Amino acid sequence: MSKLKIPKHVKTAWIATSAEKETPWGREVLWPAIHRVHGKILHIRAGNRTSLKYYSLKNEVLYVLKGTVKVAYGDELSLRDSVAHPFRESILEEGELLGVQAGSPYRIEAITDCQIIEIGESHTDRPIRIEDDYGRAEQDGGSAHDIEEV
Repeated sequence: MSKLKIPKHVKTAWIATSAEKETPWGREVLWPAIHRVHGKILHIRAGNRTSLKYYSLKNEVLYVLKGTVKVAYGDELSLRDSVAHPFRESILEEGELLGVQAGSPYRIEAITDCQIIEIGESHTDRPIRIEDDYGRAEQDGGSAHDIEEV
C-alpha cells in the first residue's frame, strides 16, 4: 500500500471580501491579495486631490482605469533638494500608470471623476503626509520641514 505524500506547505486559492472606506476626496475599495500585497480602487471626485505623501516601505503601482488625472511626483531626494531633484507633473489618461517606489513623494489630482487601481506592498505601512487639503498632515505630525535624514 502506497502512502500519499503531502507537501509541507500546500498552496491554495481563497475567497475574500472587499471593504469600502470614505475619504475626503472620494472613497476607496480595499481588498486583500497575496502575501504582502494589497489592492485598492480609488474613486476620486473631479477637482479633488490626495495628500502629497510618501511611504517608508511601500512600493505601489497606480493604474488609471477611468478618467484623467494630474500627478505630481518626485524621487526620494525631492523633499530635501528640490533644485537637483525637482518634482515633475504629468497628465495620465485611462490605461496609463504611475509607479512609485518607497520614499518617493507623489500626489494625484482628479481632472475628471476617476477610478484608479492601486496595487501595493506592505499594506500596514502608513503614509507620511507632507501636505493635505483636509488637515490630515497635521494629524500625522507630517510637515515638509520634518523630513528625517535616512
